[in-house]
Amino acid sequence: MKRLLLCVALLTLMWQVKGQDYYMAAPEGFGAAATGGGDATSVTVTNYTDLKANIKLAGPKVILVSGTITIPEGQRISEVVTDKTILGLPGAKLVNNTQTQSGSGILNLKNGSNNVIIRNLIFEGPGAYDVDGRDNLTADGCTNLWVDHCEFQDGVDGNFDIKGNSDDITVSWCKFTYLKPAVPGGPGGSNDHRFSNLVGSSSTNAPVDGHYSVTFQNCYWADGVKARMPRARNAELHILNCYVNTDVSSSTALGLGGGINDLTCYVENTDFANVGNVYQNASSDGGTVSLVFDNCLNGESNVGTVTAPSYSYTVIAVEDVAEVLGNESCGAGATLEITDTGDISSSCDGLGLEDLNAIGVNVYPTIVDDMCYIELPSQLNGSVSIDMFTLMGQKVYSYQNNPQLEATNRYALDLSRLAKGMYVCTLQINGQTESFRLMKR
Repeated sequence: MKRLLLCVALLTLMWQVKGQDYYMAAPEGFGAAATGGGDATSVTVTNYTDLKANIKLAGPKVILVSGTITIPEGQRISEVVTDKTILGLPGAKLVNNTQTQSGSGILNLKNGSNNVIIRNLIFEGPGAYDVDGRDNLTADGCTNLWVDHCEFQDGVDGNFDIKGNSDDITVSWCKFTYLKPAVPGGPGGSNDHRFSNLVGSSSTNAPVDGHYSVTFQNCYWADGVKARMPRARNAELHILNCYVNTDVSSSTALGLGGGINDLTCYVENTDFANVGNVYQNASSDGGTVSLVFDNCLNGESNVGTVTAPSYSYTVIAVEDVAEVLGNESCGAGATLEITDTGDISSSCDGLGLEDLNAIGVNVYPTIVDDMCYIELPSQLNGSVSIDMFTLMGQKVYSYQNNPQLEATNRYALDLSRLAKGMYVCTLQINGQTESFRLMKR
């Protein structure tokens, strides 16, 4: 039996379930201006020396990381980075096993860094130990930054911190976890410093315009994380379609303080599945916190008012967040398939819509023109119909028993005339009925 193949336009159509915006040709959110190295010819690096040298080079660069690169003891990469795309080939990993203050950390984007894209890399630290050390990844003055499909494990001080003059940042499809037990007794004072993400290093730390503009989209805080999911002040945050599911009973997801410039946080379609405390106000930062939970699972009461961001973005149904982000093959983390020329593959074995399994078909997003193609089984027993409805139940499209379809087993839905928004599609084939959703942007 042939698969059902629904081909979705890369920029205008987006599945509202599994595979939602999975490949992301460009970032959404506050970091949408990041283009990195653009279409520069790629170079592949396999060791620390070559990686650091290419990151330091002037001009646009696309750097492919292959295999595991271990940071030498007492070293890290700390540079002003501009116009760079750093892509991890499948399984690529950057590792620092040093647990001292001066020797910790993997990559620091120094003040003056701009237009950086980092995708599909695993950052592995030695485990949390409170020595006031460094983070696996630090943006310490980087603007126009997109970090996508990366996995951050076991940072000494944190997994990924944003501070200094950093601004206009999108963090998407990333997974944060602590797999190693925390080491107690550090001079910093905490015996369990499994604290993942900091935005702003103090109540007075802020970028030029006063607020860290950061989008966390489709991110997953998983087992081992105790706090800072994220911890922020002096910020405007958009936390979209994120998943918090940690096994630390005393954990706190959002730690928010106003700081000298106040803070706003709009939390949308996010699933706080398993966490000790969803929100804690860091009153010691001073200032005002405004926090809104919009269509979240296990969220808390709103604090003040916050409006949704004005930029365009894609939303996953909140009831699908756990399944989408938790997919080990195609969810959050370093799960992209990238070729040795830097191209992202056009299919993913784990992206099938399980609710169509009853009729023996799968659905995959594919880059095509502004059309939605349906390829049906070669054996059709009875009539075939396709209906499309708005969320209010208004039918906007209907097809049944097209002779041309029976001749080719392939049908094209022209969606160019539909208004932007969410639609529910019903497919009847071989005596069975299944539904799926799509969004036209």
